[in-house]
Amino acid sequence: MRLNILFSAAAATTAVIAGIPNAHADLLQMAPHEQSIVMPDGWKLTVGHRAETANRVAPLNTIGTTREVFVTNQAFGSVGGSGSALKGVVLKTGYHLGCAMDITGITLGGTLSLGIVPSISITPTVPMPTIGANIGPSASIAPSFSVSLVPGKVVDLSLGEKPLEGAQAFITNRDAHVKIDGCTAPASIRSYTIIAGKSAMADDSVAVYGDPVVL
Repeated sequence: MRLNILFSAAAATTAVIAGIPNAHADLLQMAPHEQSIVMPDGWKLTVGHRAETANRVAPLNTIGTTREVFVTNQAFGSVGGSGSALKGVVLKTGYHLGCAMDITGITLGGTLSLGIVPSISITPTVPMPTIGANIGPSASIAPSFSVSLVPGKVVDLSLGEKPLEGAQAFITNRDAHVKIDGCTAPASIRSYTIIAGKSAMADDSVAVYGDPVVL
């Protein structure tokens, strides 16, 4: 019995030193947000997001420097009112990701890497044409974004951009996989949604932001 107790204590100490995350999922329900503005010439822009969840899971590699989360979010935008000739309205959505680190470069697919490089990647779950793949210890299947980390800043990862062809537009991401590698400091993510309008008289935009999620 004494040997079992000593072994358990030693195993717990090793897990703390290694920084292995808890092996369970943690689903968070996020609050919706919405905001509207009126452009100087009269057009009304509305932007928002809803049904946002963040499912924090233990990393598959069981390494304490990796964070994994599956995010779901529906971004929406609309245009109403009237004004000078409307040239276009665009809806954009994505996430800000941070790890007390600076992002110095970004690569979309097509990269061959045989080493373990600190990075952040996000992979949509919807079917998309394959752009490329990484091979090696940092293996990931495209389409995905990879970034290198240096101490200090936050990175912006876009999850969609859609021009409004009518009065409304939606961008929905369901269980998109977000992974941060090589993070020895606290990590967090925050969603954003922006609608931007351009008319003959004015350019204007408005944004909403989700609640930060600590990973």
